[in-house]
Amino acid sequence: MKYLVFNSKKEASKEAYKILRSLIDENSTLGLATGSTPTDLYAEMIADYKAGNFSYKNIKSYNLDEYVGISYDHPESYHKFMDTNLFDHVDINKANTHVPDASASDLELAVKSYQEELNKAQIDVQILGIGGNGHIGFNEPSDSFPRETHCVQLAEETIEANQRFFSSKEEVPKEAYTMGIGTIMHAEKILLLVSGKDKASILQKVLEGPVTPDIPASILQFHPNVILIADEEALSLCKTV
Repeated sequence: MKYLVFNSKKEASKEAYKILRSLIDENSTLGLATGSTPTDLYAEMIADYKAGNFSYKNIKSYNLDEYVGISYDHPESYHKFMDTNLFDHVDINKANTHVPDASASDLELAVKSYQEELNKAQIDVQILGIGGNGHIGFNEPSDSFPRETHCVQLAEETIEANQRFFSSKEEVPKEAYTMGIGTIMHAEKILLLVSGKDKASILQKVLEGPVTPDIPASILQFHPNVILIADEEALSLCKTV
């Protein structure tokens, strides 16, 4: 794993975009993340597009996850997040974007269909963050590494962390469906973005602890092409960096 350290999240995101651009062309397939981690990176992508330096017309994208039971137009759905933070501001063809349909009446079929789409794709660069308990996507700590897209009960820690995006804790969905660890690991390259003192403890476990499904992101130790882009606070407890 390659490590790049910066003073702030904004600086890290600027460098993340430079690296992303060096790894893709205008026909690439991207794996996209949501939440607060990638927003500055998406802002860099939009700015470069508006400057006329890059087109997303032929880019394909696959998102990691979506909450179960909320509609596409819900303000906290990840469909809405992607439109607001990236898709509505670049020339990407919405038909080439894929976000899990977790509002489907037949969720089992929706999960199967999304995995079939992923099986036909090859993600060139997967953008990842990590949760406070080490989750990637919504793959929560468990006793195994789920291989494929699946429905998951969100951990209490995850619900509490995501409460800030909703009016109350009670409004936070309790389930989501997520790309599996096996599919994430199949990406050609992974950009792992981590910032803030609150991620220092879990990042130290991810990088320096044993590989265990109790810390899902620890599996990234086995991926041959991970670039970690972090700020100094996030890496403050790591001894090997």
